[in-house]
Amino acid sequence: MHPTSTVKKPTWTRKSMNGSRWVLVILPILLLSSGGPALTESLNTAPQSLDSGDFSTSESEWFRADPSISRYELRPATGLLHSPFGPFDPLIDPIPLGPENLFDQFALERTGMLIVQSSSPDLTSMLALLEESDLEVIDNFPDDSVVVRLSTEGQSTVIQRLISDLSIRWAGELPISWRVSPYLFSIAGVDGHFLDLDITPAPDLDKADILALSNDMEMISENSIPRQICDSHICQPKGVNAAWIPIMARDGRILRIDPSAEYVVHNTNASSIGELQSTRLSSGLTLNGSGEVLAISDTGLDDDHGDFGNRIRAIYDQYGPDNSHADTNSGHGTHVAATLVGDGAGDSFAEGMVPGATFHFYQLEADSSGMLARWGSLYEMFSHSWNNNARIQTNSWGNQNLAGDYSSDSRSADSFLVDYPRFLVLFSAGDLASGGITPPGTAKNVLTVGASTTGAYGSTPEGNVASSSSRGTTSDGRIKPDLVAPGISICSARAEEAILANGGECSTSIHGDGQTPLYMTLNGSSMATPVVAGAATMIRQYLRQVESISEPRSDLIRALLINGAKDLGASDIPNSAEGWGQLDLENSLLPSNSGQDLNVIYDYSRDLLPGHSFVYTFEVNGNYGLDATIAWNDPEGSAVANQSAPRLVNDLDLKVISPTGTVYLGNNFASGFSTSGGTEDRLNNIERIRIPAGAPSGTWSIIVGHAGGSLQNFAMVFSGLGNEVSHPDLSVFDGSLSTSIDNPLQGDTILIEAAWKNQAAASTGTYSIEVEDLTAGTIIHTSTRASLAGGMLDSVSFPHSFSSTGTHRLELRLDSGSVVQELNDESSGVDNNRLQIEVNVSQIGVRITPLLEDGNLPTNPSQLSQAMTRTLDPRYASWVLFDLELRNEGTSEISVGLSISPVQLLGDDGVLYAPQDEWWKILNETGPWTLAPYGEVGDRLVVTLNLSDMDTDLSSESEAVYALPGTFVSDLNLYDANAPTVSHSIRLNAIVQRVEGLYTIVAGTEDLSAEPGDAAVFTLSIKNTGNGPTQYSISCETEDRWTITIGDSQSSQVTLDPLSRLQFLPIPILISVPDAVEGFPPAGFTQNLECITHSTSDPSLQTSETAVLEVLESLDFYTDIFDSDGNLLGPLGIDDPRVVINEDTVITDLVVSNDGNVPIDFIVEASSSRNSWPIQISLGDNTDDEEISFTIPAGSQYTVRVSTIVPFAAEMGDTNTVTIRTTRVNGPTVTTTTQLAVQEVAILTLAWDAILETALGAPGIAQVNLHNTGNVDLDISLTMGTLPSGWSGGFLSGRDFTMSMNSEAVIEVVVDLPSNLPVGLLSDTASVIIEARTPAGEVIVYTVEMEVSVLPSIWMDISTDFTTIEDIGEGGQTFEITISNLGNTQGDSILVIQSPEHWEINAGSSMNIEPGESSTIPITATPDEEASSGLSIILIQINSTSSNSEVAITDDSLEISISKSRNSGRGGLGGLLDSIGLPDWTMAVIVLVLLTTTVLYGVRMRRDSSTMISPDEELIPEGSALLSGSLTERRAAALETSSSGEVLTGGVSEDEIKAALAQSSPSTPPPSPDGAPPLPLSGLPDGWTMEQWASYGHLWWEQNKP
Repeated sequence: MHPTSTVKKPTWTRKSMNGSRWVLVILPILLLSSGGPALTESLNTAPQSLDSGDFSTSESEWFRADPSISRYELRPATGLLHSPFGPFDPLIDPIPLGPENLFDQFALERTGMLIVQSSSPDLTSMLALLEESDLEVIDNFPDDSVVVRLSTEGQSTVIQRLISDLSIRWAGELPISWRVSPYLFSIAGVDGHFLDLDITPAPDLDKADILALSNDMEMISENSIPRQICDSHICQPKGVNAAWIPIMARDGRILRIDPSAEYVVHNTNASSIGELQSTRLSSGLTLNGSGEVLAISDTGLDDDHGDFGNRIRAIYDQYGPDNSHADTNSGHGTHVAATLVGDGAGDSFAEGMVPGATFHFYQLEADSSGMLARWGSLYEMFSHSWNNNARIQTNSWGNQNLAGDYSSDSRSADSFLVDYPRFLVLFSAGDLASGGITPPGTAKNVLTVGASTTGAYGSTPEGNVASSSSRGTTSDGRIKPDLVAPGISICSARAEEAILANGGECSTSIHGDGQTPLYMTLNGSSMATPVVAGAATMIRQYLRQVESISEPRSDLIRALLINGAKDLGASDIPNSAEGWGQLDLENSLLPSNSGQDLNVIYDYSRDLLPGHSFVYTFEVNGNYGLDATIAWNDPEGSAVANQSAPRLVNDLDLKVISPTGTVYLGNNFASGFSTSGGTEDRLNNIERIRIPAGAPSGTWSIIVGHAGGSLQNFAMVFSGLGNEVSHPDLSVFDGSLSTSIDNPLQGDTILIEAAWKNQAAASTGTYSIEVEDLTAGTIIHTSTRASLAGGMLDSVSFPHSFSSTGTHRLELRLDSGSVVQELNDESSGVDNNRLQIEVNVSQIGVRITPLLEDGNLPTNPSQLSQAMTRTLDPRYASWVLFDLELRNEGTSEISVGLSISPVQLLGDDGVLYAPQDEWWKILNETGPWTLAPYGEVGDRLVVTLNLSDMDTDLSSESEAVYALPGTFVSDLNLYDANAPTVSHSIRLNAIVQRVEGLYTIVAGTEDLSAEPGDAAVFTLSIKNTGNGPTQYSISCETEDRWTITIGDSQSSQVTLDPLSRLQFLPIPILISVPDAVEGFPPAGFTQNLECITHSTSDPSLQTSETAVLEVLESLDFYTDIFDSDGNLLGPLGIDDPRVVINEDTVITDLVVSNDGNVPIDFIVEASSSRNSWPIQISLGDNTDDEEISFTIPAGSQYTVRVSTIVPFAAEMGDTNTVTIRTTRVNGPTVTTTTQLAVQEVAILTLAWDAILETALGAPGIAQVNLHNTGNVDLDISLTMGTLPSGWSGGFLSGRDFTMSMNSEAVIEVVVDLPSNLPVGLLSDTASVIIEARTPAGEVIVYTVEMEVSVLPSIWMDISTDFTTIEDIGEGGQTFEITISNLGNTQGDSILVIQSPEHWEINAGSSMNIEPGESSTIPITATPDEEASSGLSIILIQINSTSSNSEVAITDDSLEISISKSRNSGRGGLGGLLDSIGLPDWTMAVIVLVLLTTTVLYGVRMRRDSSTMISPDEELIPEGSALLSGSLTERRAAALETSSSGEVLTGGVSEDEIKAALAQSSPSTPPPSPDGAPPLPLSGLPDGWTMEQWASYGHLWWEQNKP
């Protein structure tokens, strides 16, 4: 299809570097302009002349290019497949199957995976056939191949149909080992080796398949995984036993198995060096990322750092290892994010690249460890980013353990960018120096960034690649990194929470804590990547706003960035350190050279088929040089091919042709600039051409060709001082002129064919062509041709006969009248309008014709070709015969001779080679021969030519030597002996068929034997008795399928490299006798073995050799020791000592296994390193203190128990080593040891109520059960965790107590909630912190979290502003109370009032109050005449009901004191009674009580006194010695104060008296808070606070009931 002309887009204009202020005026006009006239019209109306200097424009302009389409030569097909074991040709070489542990002879049946190789680099026909056959491509494979999925039925039929199609070269199964990373070969199938894996699912799985695969991966993962293991692009099982790898490789749902990735994280000065700042200034400060949405994945983000403002759209954690986005470790993610989008709010010097952009962030760091990890595939994360409107994502991290390789992440990224070509992904190259590029930076379609120096803050001066920046190339040789950018001493934001941040100082600004710096410097490719991301953002904004491309493609952005990159240091790009150079955004968007602004011309909207090209033509002023770059998003590379194999799928080429005809090929550079010659790039999906200043001026052509693959789009960028022009360009090509017969006879009429093309964009108009016989000097054809459109072909054919013999030189001339103004013709560029060929013409007179095998003359060209060929089966003959007719076609009798050239081998390349065998050519009669004139009898003669291979020997069938295969030719020339120029030549072909032969013999099979677990070896020798290289397959098998290894293949089936003719190859065959299992195989057991050898191309050709293997006696045994719980005990130097306590009996079980195939006698001894620790050995009923003996049958195992008693007197820290020696009688001894250590073990086992249920208004109680399962006492201390505002909590039990060993305790936790909380689980929890302290001072902290569930609750509350109302008159008094529903449920409530006697109380009774609502109730109290003036009590109660029995109800009551107003005027006692509110009759009662009490007291005193004693004596007990003597004597004795040796002085102080009184007085409890229950006599219980007592003291009274 001829492309349409393109309208010129609005231009980005700038006068010069010192005129950027004009942009502020011009830019709005440009943004609003509707575009200019068509580019072609502009060029036609204003042609520019190189001589006039019209190129010296002062404005950089952008144009969209309009190329023509043309044909393009495909790259040569190699026929190779690049397996993980090296490249091979499947039609010639054996298929490398890989190690034995990864071989499956039923691979195709199990997986359905088939490799299909195209017969041409143009895959279009093959892919169409596969689509028609409903075969989905699941992987691309180099070279020119794909992997497809076959259904399980009819596989052979499908394969046969594919192979029979001309577009298919070969098809065969994909070996399972190819899908396993070579890093895993050595451990695949090894039990007990656990590792994390990255698995690539096959792309044809649906959601149900992915879910099933994920479940299967979870089943074999030892480590728990918090989310689904698989998505559509990656599975990430953790802790997989390597024994599963061969099984997984047989699973057709899995495309690739790799070890898991180990991820690591790898700007004012940056903005200046990368020319971002100058570009922003030139844009009038509009290029700042405004309107762009970016994405960043990194460690974490300090989201309240002031440099991000309100531009954070979201922070996502679903792809990270935890749910925290805090940047708590290095602060890497915050620094990267601010480098890209920070606005420098805290310091303008640290402003990021595009402060006007918004962004979202993916956190990938585990806060606890600082390790970087990612869940899911890059495809899934990028899809999420795209769906959240991001169009550029930067990633400053990589996989350090697969440096240089094309990893599953690389493939995932490429796959996404093909599906979403308008999304740009950047990755840092890594900081491994020469250690290689870290994946996913090895992906083809991502922009990979290395670091360059800045000279900032005393660092290495600007203009160098940082020494730490990772160097390329990739493992398959591609150029990486793509660019470098400033990455050393980049000043950017520092996360406040980053405790491990180690960046340098670059600002005096600090965080709000007053000490943490607000900014820091960091180094590395991680810092450089956001710089390039900022430049890419500005380009994208420019393309949207100026070029009106609503969704620019990522390949166009990459091409622009690379096209403008500048060479650092010496001119040597591209190279492995800087790729295509350092970022120079100004040179990408607004290029200039020597003060001259240059134009940018681009194209991104075209698809290209293999074998075609687009041709762009530009009129260029070469004084300023030119740059051209193409980039394309190439389909994902092979998942299973060798890492050194090319990952390029669609191979585009960039070519530039100068006005002088010099051809430059993309990526062919010398000293930093393109150079002529070289070969096309077959590796990279970015190609660049850089022509220095001083190049020729004139018309330059840029060709973008497709050399192989399938349909592919691309982006092309050209910068230079020039414009696109539209001229035609007629061109000849190889084969433009040909004849129907190569060597015609004089006078024979033949057809001459001519073809040509217009390889430029413009139509030619009418023109003429001509063909001249330069030898004869005559024009043999001329014609006038209609106008030929751009990219189209034309041709002509005409008859002609040559009148003279000899060599004739013919010339085709296009535009013979020179009327077409072309890009290239005889007057400009390269003359591509002429082509010459030579034709040999023979004289008529003699003719030699081979007869058909039936003796008839051929009558047409097809029969003639058949007659010139004979086929030889070398098994039955060594010669071929040709019958040749020699004919005189002249009018007179002549003598003719026949010359026969030596037999030669015709190679596949068309070149003749000398044959290895000796060939003879024998005629049945010799010449010369006399032939009569034409038409007379005797004008013809038939002779027979015998072509024989003389090196063959068919006499012995077993020792036969066949003729070598191939096409052997001999040229025959029949001539007139008297006029040798009268002649006729033909070529005869003898095709020797390819036949195969096979002879085998074995040696070393006598007395073939081995022990179980060992191997026996014999030799199988193979001889190729065929006539050419033959590939043989050997398959050996025993009756019981024992493991067999053929040669070094690690497999029992192997396909050998082809053996040449008569080559003899001895091959060792190793048979492994399996380990004895339950005594099998026993000694003397025999196993028959058969080895079958057959040809891979002819399975019917096979031999069979047999052998017998005998099993020898094996005395192998093995010992292990276990503790009483069955845990395996490791070696003494590795395992920690086993912790024991005093008086324990420690059990050590020794398991002895007889792994041999005969019974074995053993002796076991045990000893302690401490004599005071008794030891005992037992086996069943057999017990001894020193040793026991026993016999274990073959294949069995016994357990010997060794018991050790820990003495009571053992001290903490004592150790004892138990040594167990197992001796095979008359054999070796195995010693195992275990160490016991007396240590404290502090273990507290907890169980608790997961949910604490509580009603509002009533405390909720939950229990925590503690069990001391250690061997020491524990001091327990309880603390309530921080409770939400309004909550209160405590413990009914004490807060501090001691738990002895094996004791249990129950903690009762009480929580009281505030009002009006909703029903159900609350988001807040109640936590209990339990500290257990050991006697050694070790503290173990446990935290119990309980969810809190609120029950449906009616909680009524009565309140008033007063509790006493006095002096109520006879008319009564009204007061108000407030009733509130503090619960969460509505109920019916009734107000109940208990009135005091002689009072009338009036109030409303029933009410209905919503939760959270209140109601004010008026109450009137009226006394009657008999009401006393003293205080009376009104009891007000609120009672609620609910129809729902599950609703908890908490009612309330209120007491109010009231009194009647006083109106008594009495004085004395009556007045006193009135004042206290008592009636008059109480006075009589009081008098009566006083009188009765006085009488009773007197009677009692009289009864208790038997004698009359003085008051002093009354205090002395009866019979006391103190009553002896007279009263006078006793008084004198009492007054005597002297004492032997002692003097009493002083008196008793007031404090001592008070203390004594206090001790003798009964205990009085301390006062309790208002509204709280009274305290017990002993005071506040242990562990309680007064606040807890106020809330829960009543529960203590209920439980303790003292």
